[in-house]
Amino acid sequence: MFGKKKSSSNSGSAKVKNKKKSSYLDASKKKRQKYLIIIIPIIAAMVAILAISASRYSSEINKFGTAGSAHEHAAFIINVNGTPIDFSQPQYQVKSRLIHVEGGDGFTLHRHTDRVPFGEFLRSENMNIEGSCLSIAEGTSNQQGQQEYCSNGTEELRAFVNGEELESPASLGSYILKDDDRILLIYGNQTADQLSQSLSALEEVPILKT
Repeated sequence: MFGKKKSSSNSGSAKVKNKKKSSYLDASKKKRQKYLIIIIPIIAAMVAILAISASRYSSEINKFGTAGSAHEHAAFIINVNGTPIDFSQPQYQVKSRLIHVEGGDGFTLHRHTDRVPFGEFLRSENMNIEGSCLSIAEGTSNQQGQQEYCSNGTEELRAFVNGEELESPASLGSYILKDDDRILLIYGNQTADQLSQSLSALEEVPILKT
């Protein structure tokens, strides 16, 4: 009789253990399913981001050449109504890996591919030349507007490369800078003397080749 009671006790204990084991397995399975529900969308989003980045990278290579295929330097100034834009400010630094200003310098433009034009630099800085207008995005990223500076009979948009004026300022957008070029994009109603001073100031700008 003692033996039978002991057997019954062992059987009950085994059932409890099996029940606990089953509950533990069920809980683990539910936990894994919960993690998968969270992790799978994250992985899918990461894959999508990588695919988009790869597509943009490929597009840049096809359009402008491989980053690192060139390293040319030019001095430039963009002057609006008598005030040069200060590209040494942090918000303008290294906005494109293809063509940019860097190292806290706002006058030396670095071109890192063999076909990237000046207009791509402007685009990276939320600026654009179209026709006889220079447009500049103003405001915060949450609330931006476009300010346009267009030739209007009083103020004029003009572009110079190495002291020579381009026939159309918009053609500067497709210009591929060469080493030691000096580029001036200027808007306003400046006199001939003021324009000469702006060109002279550009000649004094050091080109930092780093």
